Amino acid sequence: MLDKLGQILQVARHALGLILDQTAAVNPWLVALGTVLYLTAQAVRTRGWHTILRATYPDATELRARDTCQAYLAGAGLNGVIPARGGDIVKLALVHRRVEGSSYSTLAATFLPETVPETTFGILLVAWALARGFLPVPTQTGELPAVDVSLILSHPVISAAVVGGLTVALLALIRALRRRARGFVERFRQGLVIFGSPRRFVLGVATWQALGRVVRLASLAAFMGAFALPVTLSTTVLVMAAQGGGRIIPIAPASAGLRLAMLSYGFVEITDRPVDFAAITAFTFGVGAVLLVAGLIVSAIILLREFGTLDPRAAAARARAALGRDRVPT
Repeated sequence: MLDKLGQILQVARHALGLILDQTAAVNPWLVALGTVLYLTAQAVRTRGWHTILRATYPDATELRARDTCQAYLAGAGLNGVIPARGGDIVKLALVHRRVEGSSYSTLAATFLPETVPETTFGILLVAWALARGFLPVPTQTGELPAVDVSLILSHPVISAAVVGGLTVALLALIRALRRRARGFVERFRQGLVIFGSPRRFVLGVATWQALGRVVRLASLAAFMGAFALPVTLSTTVLVMAAQGGGRIIPIAPASAGLRLAMLSYGFVEITDRPVDFAAITAFTFGVGAVLLVAGLIVSAIILLREFGTLDPRAAAARARAALGRDRVPT
């Protein structure tokens, strides 16, 4: 047992050494270029959200494109460290301060049109990866996770209690939603008004999303060059598919292991030559760490400028004070 554990630790040390060697050989200038291009891609994408917000609140002339950009970047940077995309709340709060009379439910609804083009691009990437055989998916029923419900099915009392509890909870939820549904639905629908102008949606939202994707491809190419990975259009698209495919299909490449396997296999198939697995691993985790730090720095700068402090409690207190002065509906 101890011998096997020692062998595992030795292999782990060897793998870590290879990754560190790869990281040490990274080109810092290309890393810097990739980071700047990534932030630029995010800034370009915000123009689409700004179009949606202006369509939702046409009288909000005080909301400038740079205000929307700052709100988006501040929240996006915090999403890397706050669970369940908690940074999106920061986006809404910052825009809420700029649009008099806005409501959080309406602002939250604007996320839906904003994500439609991005989701479409993601689906196309997943389809491309599936067509090339790069995306591992279960082919047999036994490969899918099973849920054991034998305890519930074998005990009638437990089954009745579970069904009764779910029924009561569902009825209570329906009753609570019925009281507030009318006003909420109206506010939510206001955030989707951009769908009523297809031309404006395509030119003012989807086009900016597409341009952001192109800039992001350039960013990935710079990062790949920094980590000495083969840079072609196909390999760059492969990396983009690996990074974003898990958001569309949660089966793969949702985990880091499956993402690494996808890249290792895909690089060989596309380039017809082996690619160092240590370089792929260093690239995957290295780029993630660089973008996380860059996003946090940008968020800190924006929040410091907005609230004059980096103390979360002081920032929250000042936000509440501003909200009280504005007296806008939520």
